[in-house]
Amino acid sequence: METMIFNAIYPILEFAGYWAIRYWFRCTDRSCCSWDKYDTKKRSINAYIDIYVGPIYAMHYKYSTMLNVAFVTMMFGFGIPLLFPLAAFALWFLFLVEKTMLYYSY
Repeated sequence: METMIFNAIYPILEFAGYWAIRYWFRCTDRSCCSWDKYDTKKRSINAYIDIYVGPIYAMHYKYSTMLNVAFVTMMFGFGIPLLFPLAAFALWFLFLVEKTMLYYSY
């Protein structure tokens, strides 16, 4: 149950963590006081792009998370029936977070 609860919550924590890190780097680039999103301290286009572009989309981590949820659920689900709705919850949140990050972050 702990593994499934962690797998259900981790995509949200990952999204919040990466968003906070990107926001911090962008805020320090603008000196945290400029509301102009084009104001920057960077001297080259590549340095500017490195801060304002999203992270690399690592598909293999997403597949491993889905396989882990499916494996744990099918292995122990018949003994712990609560795993089936928890797995559906975990996969649904993973889907929503990944779709949101694909559209707005990567």
